[in-house]
Amino acid sequence: MQLFLERLLYFWGAITIVGLLLVVIVWAISTVIYVAFISLFLALLATAFYHFYWVKKDN
Repeated sequence: MQLFLERLLYFWGAITIVGLLLVVIVWAISTVIYVAFISLFLALLATAFYHFYWVKKDN
């Protein structure tokens, strides 16, 4: 019985670690994608502002 419980703890720990790693990977990828889209949107706004307003301000 002790061997069974010991193996149960090992499997439980291993499955928990694998699950946590998967969650961390998914979280990291989704965070990177989220930040990348926000950065793209800000870059589009800054480029449009510079191209249509700032450069032609002196004219």
